[in-house]
Amino acid sequence: MYFSIALSLLSALAFSSAVPTSPRHVRLFSRQNATADGTEVARAGGVLDTEATAEAQQRDDTATRAFSGVSLKASDGTCLSVDPTAGDFRQNLIPVQTTACDGSANQKFDIITAGKHISQEGGMLVVSTATQGCLNFDPRRAAGDQVILFSCGGRADGDGKETDSQIFSFTAGQTSLPLALKNEAETCLNIDDGELGSAECNGEANQDFTLE
Repeated sequence: MYFSIALSLLSALAFSSAVPTSPRHVRLFSRQNATADGTEVARAGGVLDTEATAEAQQRDDTATRAFSGVSLKASDGTCLSVDPTAGDFRQNLIPVQTTACDGSANQKFDIITAGKHISQEGGMLVVSTATQGCLNFDPRRAAGDQVILFSCGGRADGDGKETDSQIFSFTAGQTSLPLALKNEAETCLNIDDGELGSAECNGEANQDFTLE
């Protein structure tokens, strides 16, 4: 009798170990492998998922770059800057701030005027050289957190095509220009008391950014 019970238990264990892992479990295991470097991030996920980030933040090698690896310097002498660890597990939702210019990769951007995520003449994408995320304006977010880096095309997983929230006006040949928003008419990014925000376009110095 005891032998039969033991044999039944062994059979049950063998069967359970042979059951295929569900897709959910496969995904979790994959994410654990992908985050082996342990890089902590400030927003959703807590830890950088390098696999998901690679999918979400893809460099567009077909794009037309009017400028590559430039800083955007404000009239107060500071530069647009990002911290790649300040976003979520895909390096989305990274706040864009102004800090003292230091020439680091976190202050470098590509100006793209044509490519997979922009087809509008007279427009540009401002793409972080460090993360490949696009400068994005979302008026639905809380004040102080409306200017962020997000996957180019507007979808968190990197499958987006084109979105007005990432397109700014561009005039060829200009190296000093306002960041005029496509999705908010007559609205420009500006510097107010050292903070990056937005206001009605007015041509004043605090709305000009110089490409250096």
